[in-house]
Amino acid sequence: MPRALTTALGRDPKAALIFNFVRLGIRDKFYALRQSIGIGRPDRAVLDRLGVPDSAMAQKATAWAASLQPDFVQYHGLRSFAFGVTLADYHNVRFDREMLYIASILHDISLASPECDGPGSFEVEAAGCAHRWLGQQDYDPEKADIIHEAMALHSAVCHTGPRDPEGLLLHLGAGVDVVGMQVMNIHPDVRAKILRDYPRTGFVRDFGKLVADQADRKPQCHIAGLVGVGFAKALASNPLDQD
Repeated sequence: MPRALTTALGRDPKAALIFNFVRLGIRDKFYALRQSIGIGRPDRAVLDRLGVPDSAMAQKATAWAASLQPDFVQYHGLRSFAFGVTLADYHNVRFDREMLYIASILHDISLASPECDGPGSFEVEAAGCAHRWLGQQDYDPEKADIIHEAMALHSAVCHTGPRDPEGLLLHLGAGVDVVGMQVMNIHPDVRAKILRDYPRTGFVRDFGKLVADQADRKPQCHIAGLVGVGFAKALASNPLDQD
């Protein structure tokens, strides 16, 4: 049976967003506390598994994404993939590297590209654009659906339904890169390599402008709710920028 795809993502209630960010903050404090007594510290061995997949589809996705978005968004996609791979290792999650990569490199294509933007939340607009493009490439339809859902729900902190492994890892990887969620679960050497390979130069300023523009133009979109509870402050306070 074909899976039902997410076609709309509205603005979450402020109370629900605040509750979930408090919950996630407590979770991160718990991770940090465990690690302070020597339990659950991250491993640097994942350094050898951060490379971009060398498949033809991964290469096509990289090139298409680069034609649609500026370097600082492209690098965000690359960092999100690398952080997702790292957290998969930490949490022992099995996943498809090519699918996670395609979802990661394409997940924000609507932010700076009128070609992929539209009246809805940018996450869903990007997912729909990517899904159509994958169909044009004769990509496996079931895999394309998984990528669509990973992209459409990547910023949905109030989402309570199941996620595919690739959707979970994009959610976590992008969360590290945007607001520093679970950053303590990534070994400092791994963080250093990712940031060296894909610098965050200008990211906070320029990405913040794109998000603010979406919220201004679409006050009922999903990201507008996050902006309303302090997205800009969380973005500017990311521990990655202190490394």
